[in-house]
Amino acid sequence: MENLIDRTSYRHIIKLAAPIVLGGLAQTIIMATDAFFMAQVGEISLDAVGLAGLFFGTFFILGFGFSIGTQILIARRDGEKKQDEIGKIFDNSLLFLLLSSVLMFALMFWLAPAMLHSIIKSPEIYNETIIYLNYRSWSIIPAMIALNYRGFFIGISQSNIITYSTFAMAIANILLNYGLIFGNFGLPEMGIAGAALASGISEFVAIAAFFLYAYRHDFHSRFKLFAMRHFDKKEMFHVVDVASPMMVQHFISHAAWFLFFAIIEQSGTRALAISVVIRMIYMFQMVPFWGLNAATNTLVSYAIGEGKSEQVTVIIKRIFLLGFISAAVVVSPNFFIPESVIGLAVSDISLIQDAVPTLYVISFSMFMIAIGFTMFAVVTGSGNTKTALVIEIIIIFLYMLICYTLGIVMKAPVHIIWFTEPLYFMIMGIAGFLFFKFGNWRYKQI
Repeated sequence: MENLIDRTSYRHIIKLAAPIVLGGLAQTIIMATDAFFMAQVGEISLDAVGLAGLFFGTFFILGFGFSIGTQILIARRDGEKKQDEIGKIFDNSLLFLLLSSVLMFALMFWLAPAMLHSIIKSPEIYNETIIYLNYRSWSIIPAMIALNYRGFFIGISQSNIITYSTFAMAIANILLNYGLIFGNFGLPEMGIAGAALASGISEFVAIAAFFLYAYRHDFHSRFKLFAMRHFDKKEMFHVVDVASPMMVQHFISHAAWFLFFAIIEQSGTRALAISVVIRMIYMFQMVPFWGLNAATNTLVSYAIGEGKSEQVTVIIKRIFLLGFISAAVVVSPNFFIPESVIGLAVSDISLIQDAVPTLYVISFSMFMIAIGFTMFAVVTGSGNTKTALVIEIIIIFLYMLICYTLGIVMKAPVHIIWFTEPLYFMIMGIAGFLFFKFGNWRYKQI
C-alpha cells in the first residue's frame, strides 16, 4: 500500500494532477468549441455563447464546488483507511446533486429570460443567449452525475479515467457541433441552438466513460457504490455540512465572474468580444492550476487523515514549484507570439490586435494563481470549508468593488478592468497564507 511519503513525491503529485488537468478541460473544451464555431457565425453569436456559457457555468459551479467537498471527505476516509465509508459518501453526494440539478434546471429554464433581460444591454445578444440556454439548461442533470464521479476518482487518487472521459467528451462535442450548427452529417442546421444541444449530449458520453471504468475496475463493489438501500439522514447531513460551503463558495465566485462580464458588456460589443476570446485562452491556461489545486486538496486531507499534518508544508512547497514552472510554460507564448495565441481562438485581425493588452494582463495573473490556489487549498483541503466560504465572500466583495469602480465609474479600457483578476488571486494567496500560519487546521475532524 502506498504511504504518505510516496504520495507527496513530485512523481505522485504529477501523476495525480495530470489527469485532473485534462479533466479540467472538459467544460472549458465545451465552451471553447461552442465559441470557436460561433465565431464563424458572427460576433453577436460569439458574444451570446460567451454570456450564456457563463450563466450556465454559474449553476454548474455549484455542483463542482460540492464535488470538491465530496472529494475532500473521500480522501480523508481513504487516509483513515475507512474505505467502507466511501460508498456512503458517494451515494449521498449523488442523491443531493441529482435533487439540486432538477432545481437548477427549473431556475435556468424559467427564470433566465427575466434575469438576463435586466442585465444584457444588446437585444440581439439577449435573444441569442436565451436560445442557447433553452437547449443547454437540461444538461445540468448529467453534468452533476459526472461531477460526482469526478470527486470520487480524485478522492481515491485514481484520476486517470478523467483523461479518457474528457477525450471522449471533447471528440463528441466537436463532431456534434460541426454537425448541428451547420447541418453537416445529415443533421439539422440549428445554429447556436445546435451548439447547446451538442454540448448537452456530450455530457452523457462522459458519464458512460466514468461508469464503464468504475465497473471494469470493480470500484462499484470495492467501495459499495450505489449500495444505499434507504435514505441515510445522518450521512446526508454530514456530507452536506462539509460540502455545501464549497458549493456556495464556488457559486459566489462564478456569479462574480458572470457579473464581471456583464459590467464589460456595458462597454460595448468589441470589449465583450475581446473578453470572450481572452476568457477562452485564460480558462485553457488556468487548467494546470485546477489540477494542482485538486491534488493539493486531496493530499492535504489525506495527510491530516493519516495524522501527519507536518507533511503539509512539504506538499505546499512542491506544489508551489510545480505551479511556477507551469505558469512560466503557459505564459511564454503570450509574450513572444501574442497574436498567434489569440489567433488560435479567432481570425479577425483587428480583434486580435485589440486583445493583446488583455492577454498580457492574464499572463501576470497566472503567477498569482499559482500562489492563491495553492495556499487556499490548505483551507479547503483541511476541511475548514466554512472558513473558506467566509474568506471567499470577503474577497469577492473587494473584487466586485474594484471591478465596478474600474468598469462603470471610471469607464476604464477593457485590459485595465481585467487587472481585477491578478488582484483577486493575490488577496486569496495572502488569506491562505495567514490561515496556514495562524489557523488551527492541523487537527480538524470531518
